[in-house]
Amino acid sequence: MDLLFGYLLYERYLTWQITRSTTKTPAHVAIILKETDLLDIKGMEKLLSALLAFKKFKVELVSIYVDILKTDQLVKTELASTIGTLLEESFRDILSGTGYEIYGLEGEVKSSRQGRDFFVYVSLGFGGRGEITRAVLSLLEEVKAGHLKPEEVDEKMLESHLLVKHEPDIMIRSGGQKLSDFLVWQSVYSELYFTDINWKDVRKIDILRVIRDFQKRQRRYGK
Repeated sequence: MDLLFGYLLYERYLTWQITRSTTKTPAHVAIILKETDLLDIKGMEKLLSALLAFKKFKVELVSIYVDILKTDQLVKTELASTIGTLLEESFRDILSGTGYEIYGLEGEVKSSRQGRDFFVYVSLGFGGRGEITRAVLSLLEEVKAGHLKPEEVDEKMLESHLLVKHEPDIMIRSGGQKLSDFLVWQSVYSELYFTDINWKDVRKIDILRVIRDFQKRQRRYGK
């Protein structure tokens, strides 16, 4: 009982710190997960809880990368389909009014819905290197077709051909301190937040700590 009271008190304290801060909360948060995180009902519940917390504190966009580690392509495809269905059902039932796009292994849109003030991108195993490669090939096709001159291709042009066209303010990685193949181009100046605990053990206060930590940082944008 005392432990629960202490937890609730600390949660209120973190909420108070966030709301009184003169620094804005992040507009775009990226989360890196493994497929096992979302096949576990506890992990899925933690994701939905985190999304609701981000929405409450005025985060506008959350990008989620589900790293599907299996090597067999058929197994990967089946896992991506299963997780995509679970996410779609969860978004529909719990995140009312939230817009989303769910991408498959090849970067194709598997499911989408328009939203108002909160949007979620989900990439099911389609990483940043594949995203950049596809953008470059698309530009080459436009050059080949005569719609674009080679000298017209610049960073802005490439960015316009990426799936996610927004740069994350902060990227969250649970279960260790390592990066992943996600939003490789977009995250070059993002803040990084690592936690050693696995995703299914992440608590609401851990999500609040991410927001509070971001507010306390002085962003340098590579300088």
